Amino acid sequence: MMNISIVCIIDDAAPCINAYWWHAAESQNTDKPYHQTGEPVQQRIPLSFLKEFVDVTLKWGIKGKFSVLPYPAGLGSIADGLPGYPKSEVDEWVKIVRRELTPFFDITPEILTHAKALDLSTMTLLPENERNWATHQTEATLTPYIAYALQILKDVGLDANGVTSPWDFGRPVESDYQRAILNAQKLVNNRSHTWYFLHTNDRDTQFHSKVVYPAEPERKDEWVVSIVSQCGDFLWQTMETFEADDAYICSIADRYLTDDGKRGRLAELFGATIPIVFHTHWQSLFSNGRKTGLLALAEVGKRVKRIWGDKVRWTTCYELAQEIASTVKS
Repeated sequence: MMNISIVCIIDDAAPCINAYWWHAAESQNTDKPYHQTGEPVQQRIPLSFLKEFVDVTLKWGIKGKFSVLPYPAGLGSIADGLPGYPKSEVDEWVKIVRRELTPFFDITPEILTHAKALDLSTMTLLPENERNWATHQTEATLTPYIAYALQILKDVGLDANGVTSPWDFGRPVESDYQRAILNAQKLVNNRSHTWYFLHTNDRDTQFHSKVVYPAEPERKDEWVVSIVSQCGDFLWQTMETFEADDAYICSIADRYLTDDGKRGRLAELFGATIPIVFHTHWQSLFSNGRKTGLLALAEVGKRVKRIWGDKVRWTTCYELAQEIASTVKS
């Protein structure tokens, strides 16, 4: 019987804040960013939403990866608390992630800020964001930056076995980036097997996740795997509409997997008998407070369980990376 791996990747999560508010504020050049609907982007995501997300994932057995921004929006380290937000709320958010999510989700930094890059020598923010900063970095400069992100998570009790790129961080210098990830994992976590999420490919049904370092396939003592999402974030659009009724939620779920199991991007990947890797964002699930995205994810989880049952196996990115590395021919 087929037992296809399925992985759900969650990007951009952080205690208290909606990281998308800072992205929208920068792109719109305003301190009062708006959605296409005309409503203000909510700056906070309450603790209660994390609890609702946990409930959904537990109910439907969803597993994968959950980003935790170590220094979100450049406000400060989550180990020290975030200015303007209760330290108790930050700590409780981290505690819930540690106790409730880590059995089912890998935790990764999405590098440091997912906003302006941080100058580690002065601990001040640079004019350029992390995506642009990374384009002119090397293995030597990327290593301490990634290591600091891993260390913050370690300090709050979150063991990060991989790394997530904010935007397309590292793409122009990817070879240096791959080595820097491994270096940082060795320094902070004494880990020689790791993975990262940077790439997406929703154009075909070839499996694109692979070992990218080292180049010699016979090397098993250390490896870096690139995990590639092969499905778009269809939940993103829920931020930009007031629609939130059952029909709309089902229409979003249909883009992943229709109620009869015959169509949708996940059905395409299942039909190709390759691991199913898809991603979304914390703000996509929150849907500017309507939680439409989370309801759609719950519907997808429900359909996966009902239609495929034991034919699929929810797994984490690290578990999938181990499978990929173990199948490399010597």
